[in-house]
Amino acid sequence: MDDILTMGAAELARAVGNRQLSARAVAEAFLARTEAVNGVVNAVCTLNPALLAEADACDARLASGAAPRRLEGVPFVVKDNVDTAGLRTTYGSRLRRDFVPAEDAVAVERLRRAGAVLLGKTNAPEFAHDVNTTNALFGTTRNPWRLDATSGGSSGGTGAAVAAGMAPIGIGTDLGGSIRVPAAFNGIVGVRPTPGRVPVYPSAFAWDTLVEHVQGPLTRNVEDAGLMLAAMVGPDDRDPVSLPDDGMDLAAAARCTDSVRGRRILYVEDFGGLVPTDPEVARLARAAALAFEDLGCVVESGDLDVSGLREIVMGTRAFGMVGRYADLLDAHRAEMTVPLVNQIEDALRRSVREVAAAERLRGDYWHRVRRMLERFDHIIAPSVGIAAFDLDRPLPTEIAGRPLERFYDVFLGTYAFSVTGLPVVAVPCGFTSAGLPVGVQIVGRRLRDDRALEAAAAFAQARPEHVRRPQVDTAWRPPEHGETGTTGYQVA
Repeated sequence: MDDILTMGAAELARAVGNRQLSARAVAEAFLARTEAVNGVVNAVCTLNPALLAEADACDARLASGAAPRRLEGVPFVVKDNVDTAGLRTTYGSRLRRDFVPAEDAVAVERLRRAGAVLLGKTNAPEFAHDVNTTNALFGTTRNPWRLDATSGGSSGGTGAAVAAGMAPIGIGTDLGGSIRVPAAFNGIVGVRPTPGRVPVYPSAFAWDTLVEHVQGPLTRNVEDAGLMLAAMVGPDDRDPVSLPDDGMDLAAAARCTDSVRGRRILYVEDFGGLVPTDPEVARLARAAALAFEDLGCVVESGDLDVSGLREIVMGTRAFGMVGRYADLLDAHRAEMTVPLVNQIEDALRRSVREVAAAERLRGDYWHRVRRMLERFDHIIAPSVGIAAFDLDRPLPTEIAGRPLERFYDVFLGTYAFSVTGLPVVAVPCGFTSAGLPVGVQIVGRRLRDDRALEAAAAFAQARPEHVRRPQVDTAWRPPEHGETGTTGYQVA
């Protein structure tokens, strides 16, 4: 079983496809791992009772002589705000505690079509709006590297499940950093693809909001991220902003490790002081950027002009918060968590004029970033300004002696790229002295998800020491009385 658990999705699919392993044996191994560690990590909130039947169907299909599919027999997990037909999907909210969707999300549908088998749903904060994964239904997801630390949010359940070895791959969602933050905190790979690359359906807004939510992979290595993404992409009329098929081979891009020579890279550390960054995180991120020099790239340190970014985030985010949740707040305030209520109330205080002004600022910002990417092929920056913060105690109030006016500012580095719609791959880049993972974002030019994956693959091959597996302490017990990290948290 241990051998199975150390295999990536690509390796597992090959082994199942050539019948070296049965899909049932693979599913049983990951199910046993989940049962062993989920009690302390609390990442999987709903197991799929049909998992073994789905695995048996893969084996029967192969036995009949059918050709193996790209993800044959590979278990995957799905964030609990992404619909799964016939399997409870709560969105981390008491308002949906018994909701069972009638159909799969497009991404789930496509992974199943590629042969993957659904292990279960992963925990998420209410409606996926928090930097810590906790809710009133299932409690708090903990970081498998250190169980008294956060797994991040809002895809912290998927991030922790993949890092802890409960599944080799999983689906997360990302508006302002909800794939990239858990990837960094849990020491794994996460991809925020170009909006529209992976169709999003069902969705409350057919045309989404001003800054688009995306669905993307969280995996243990870059190759698996590309393989998974390749199965998820392509147009679908149910999502009117889904992108046409442009022939991009994302699976091949994620295996391509020798194509970055000559590329120019801009390293951005703290966005001109806007993003408070721990010195240890900065040191590891800077070393990751400089590693590209050994790969034949030209690396420069500099800054992006992020003037107005906080206003852009507050205004564009307000549009979606009001559209999605204002009516729910009116009817169900008492049943909603404090962090979500705070964010909705903040959004309701924004005027239409402020939202429009934010969108104008976003246009100006886009052109500044666009012009920078005429000079550089990639931008590299820390995924988050800190390593995973402690749970069961109040949020940090300072970083390296610098007081935090707004704790959320440490996450503005991910939002800085969300608002542009650029593709981003987050990869691990080392560990702090306390043993917690740190990650960097590798940003590609517009629509060039393939080149972002190539750069990530090249870095991962050059620095394999950054990919490790946590030893989960299954005897650990949480404190009897503690304060969840983001109690009372506000966006801005």
